Amino acid sequence: MAALILGVIGVATGKVGLLLWAGGIAGLAGGTLLWARLAWSGVEVSAKFTPGRVFARRQVALVVRVANRKRLPVPIARMSVWLPAGLQPAPGAGHAMIRGFQRRFFLPGRSDLTFTFQVQTRRRGEFWLEKISMELSDVFDLAPVARQISPDTAVMVLPQPRRAVPIHVRRRLPFGVPAPAPRIFEQRERFGGVRPYEPGDPLNRIHWKLTGHTGALQTKVFEPTRSAEVLLVVDLAAGEPFWDSVYPTIAEESIGWASFFGREAIEAGWRVGLITNAHFRRGKGPIRVPTSTASGHEAVLFAAMARMPNEPSSDLWPVLREAGRGLGRDSTALVISPRPGPQLRHEMAMLRRRGVEVLQVSPLDRRPIRQER
Repeated sequence: MAALILGVIGVATGKVGLLLWAGGIAGLAGGTLLWARLAWSGVEVSAKFTPGRVFARRQVALVVRVANRKRLPVPIARMSVWLPAGLQPAPGAGHAMIRGFQRRFFLPGRSDLTFTFQVQTRRRGEFWLEKISMELSDVFDLAPVARQISPDTAVMVLPQPRRAVPIHVRRRLPFGVPAPAPRIFEQRERFGGVRPYEPGDPLNRIHWKLTGHTGALQTKVFEPTRSAEVLLVVDLAAGEPFWDSVYPTIAEESIGWASFFGREAIEAGWRVGLITNAHFRRGKGPIRVPTSTASGHEAVLFAAMARMPNEPSSDLWPVLREAGRGLGRDSTALVISPRPGPQLRHEMAMLRRRGVEVLQVSPLDRRPIRQER
């Protein structure tokens, strides 16, 4: 509009300089419009955390890749990477700001640029990259074209104990050091047949349909395996009732111990499950990860530990009672409870009477623990 007005005035007055000025403004406006249409054409931005899983208070690399598929270069590019709460730039990382990183660079035509930023993890959880703000500008930096990108990338920060697990606790674990003698267990995922019922067989092993056909109790038999089953029972309360025993710091230590014991059991070849007295969402029931040998089960187990809240939503004993119905004599219940209440101790005693191996450890107790069967 300004160029048009100056052009009309220049023609009316016959001044060449005014006409040249109007032409310059019109050319600049046209070039700006053309740049705004072509700047982001063929430009792609992607990001990825490497590695995708890391323990708390460790560093992880954020790799940002910027690609320009067109021949036209980008003279000036500004990039701001915004980190979520829970992540921060690592000490000594260059181009850092309070909540992320900033870079200014030249992007040639048909080129790929890769930037690696060191990120410090602060606490456990699943953290998604917030956003990447990009500005592409012309050579005179007159017409920057901004855009925000939200890459679909996240890092899983796994819990770990704040203090080392005492050696006497590790040596008493069924998968600790020294390693126990090899034993034969049953793999519940693979059905092997039936046999006549024998006194002492748990009720959940009875094949009720076949029992109805034959008129005599029949017990399920599963294929043998050397991989035993351990259920991590995590108590996020420090006593009973749970609403009077909420201590998030103690709960974080219990979750860290569960992560450590889970890694030890998986490395020893055990099938690992998890239950706790917390909910991801109201009405969805307590957090529960059944034991399994399926591919990807380890990722599901540790993802649950990383995401679970640090405050209880119920007492642990009813959760253990329900989950304990599926435990057999080849199972181990590892109860991680700071201060088990009377109801929880009663449920552990009931499991021991049924032949389940129950081991209770406390992140607050440094004394030797007792193992019963």
